[in-house]
Amino acid sequence: MRTAIKNAKIVTASEVLTGHVCAFSDGVIDYIGKAPIEADEWIDAKGCYLIPGFIELHCHGGAGLEFMDASVQEIAKIADFHLSHGTTTLLATTLAASDAETKCALDSIAKYKQACPTTSIEGVHLEGPWLNPLQCGAQNVSHMKLPDATQLTALKERYPFILRASAAPELAGGMEFGKCGKELGIVMSLAHTDADFDEAQQALENGYTLMTHLYSGMNGVTRKNAFRTAGAVEAGLYFDEYFVEIIADGKHLPENLLRYIYKLKGADRIALITDAIRACGLPEGTETVIGSRKNGLPVVVEDGVAKLLNRQSFAGSASSFDTIYKTMANAIGRDMVALSKMASLVPAKIMGWTDRGEIAIGKRADLLLLDEDLNIKKIITNKENRIS
Repeated sequence: MRTAIKNAKIVTASEVLTGHVCAFSDGVIDYIGKAPIEADEWIDAKGCYLIPGFIELHCHGGAGLEFMDASVQEIAKIADFHLSHGTTTLLATTLAASDAETKCALDSIAKYKQACPTTSIEGVHLEGPWLNPLQCGAQNVSHMKLPDATQLTALKERYPFILRASAAPELAGGMEFGKCGKELGIVMSLAHTDADFDEAQQALENGYTLMTHLYSGMNGVTRKNAFRTAGAVEAGLYFDEYFVEIIADGKHLPENLLRYIYKLKGADRIALITDAIRACGLPEGTETVIGSRKNGLPVVVEDGVAKLLNRQSFAGSASSFDTIYKTMANAIGRDMVALSKMASLVPAKIMGWTDRGEIAIGKRADLLLLDEDLNIKKIITNKENRIS
């Protein structure tokens, strides 16, 4: 069946088109233009923006659930929750935990993907346990360990849907870990790292291409024996080769920092993420945990963000992607092309997905209609997250 969308402001990777029709068949865009066409179904966008669906590379959970202990049915609920907020492609993200707990989570995701092959969950992002305790954030230091290329190889062989791994490259074995991951086809990212500028540059030469939640869990400029030393933050901003992901909730990074990062890196090197945990979608004042219910750290939803109970650290985020998108728009202005690059095209480029992330012929018809206030009015996708 062919579906066509009319009266939309179509946001492509280079411009916003008006007076055009976008059509798709079997989930793939096959026409963008002004000529008369035939279609089995017409959608009247009524002046809304038509943008590509959000691509989320860093999400731990939502709606009171997390991937670290979610059942197959609960994984479906997490995926559906984020799809309802515009996320049409998602990497289920783990965190520092015991080997047994991590494998249990991965086994559940494997069962879910087998039962639901059309899901929006494309694969897994391992955020640790190969992290530096000096930059633990809201991750459990008791489960952090040195990067181990042999372990990463074994995990990838058992769980081929592991598509991304975050680690601290300055730790012993960290550079070899990066090279190993790259050879395995895994996108390698610096995270919860105490690396300085030079170590981050070395990481870039050893397979790392991405900065996990820039500014969070990493050093900026510090002093060593009275001399200033540039950190991983500065390396991420300086080296054009690095992509950076940012939690654009206005909490982890206030709007002035969002503008600063955007000015330095530009829309072509920034990926918006939520870093959402189970707290996402829960009301203010809710106490819950980050990680598994059994072994996670207690957090509270306060001021629109999840915090450790001592209020000394944020713990992931409580924001869905549509909120992130609007916050970034408030920070940089209504540049729809730039916003959709950061929310869709750049994440796709980071992962090497050439079939999605922009509105163009031959790309997936994962599409959103947004009104003038950037609220989602319609989600168009052939993704099916539910278990029958």
